[in-house]
Amino acid sequence: METLVSVIIPTRNRRTIIGKCIECILNQTYRSYEVIVIDDGSEDGTEDTLDKFSSNDNFKYIKLGERKGPAYCRNLGVRESNGKILIFIDSDIFVLPDFIESHIETHRNHPEGIVGVGPVIAISKIDEKLPEKGSVLDFSNAYFASGNASLSRDIYLKVRGFDEVFNVYGWEDIDFGLKLKSLGIKSVKVPRAIGYHYQPLPKEEDIDSLIEKERERARTALYLYKKYPTLEVKLMIQLSSFHRILNRFLTGFGYIDKKRVIRILNSNRSYNIKRLVLTVFLTRVYLDALEKELKVL
Repeated sequence: METLVSVIIPTRNRRTIIGKCIECILNQTYRSYEVIVIDDGSEDGTEDTLDKFSSNDNFKYIKLGERKGPAYCRNLGVRESNGKILIFIDSDIFVLPDFIESHIETHRNHPEGIVGVGPVIAISKIDEKLPEKGSVLDFSNAYFASGNASLSRDIYLKVRGFDEVFNVYGWEDIDFGLKLKSLGIKSVKVPRAIGYHYQPLPKEEDIDSLIEKERERARTALYLYKKYPTLEVKLMIQLSSFHRILNRFLTGFGYIDKKRVIRILNSNRSYNIKRLVLTVFLTRVYLDALEKELKVL
């Protein structure tokens, strides 16, 4: 008898893309699984997009009346699930039909209990051909990344789930990974379980919301550092003079500002160049916000 797997997907205001995410996860070679979507107070009609999946016996949709944050949503998803193995993905992740099977195979090969982490590759279009390899910008050495990771329910319970103080964007999965690491739970790569992260370049009117997300990330970064005041975490959240100086250098000491980023996004430069410039700019926003948050402590 196949092991029951629960796929937990938090979402918020992803009406235009979550349909593709669910279509992918409901089209799997592995048969014994359920999909739990926790809607974190969406205001864009996400529930209307998901209504067509309600006839699937292995699909469950739960809508929250207000925003609670991704940590709360993942914990709720686990409470509402029945699987022995839990897989976490984000609602802007697309997967291939052997995605669940690849995660399960890794757990079969490691009966001692591990966390499986699959690669995440950025794509810019929903209907583009899915690449087998990503760019250097897709590299991650995270111990646990909630966009594409799996573990047993027993291990999840052992670390007591996600810390719900992380109620906005950022760091709740890093915190979860640190708890796993402290218990000696091994992190194992699952190279075949690729998650394709839909990351279209933002429009001009979307830049301000991205800036606000980085400011939220700065606030939660300091909470993470308070929990773990170690050099490892300090470097993770880039709380060092080296990171500030490096980023100021990369942004041309203010040359790459919001207006210039918008100009580059509207140019004929390649997707990866635009993505790199945007990443460097948003990192500057994050580091500036981190510095301000430190001053009010």
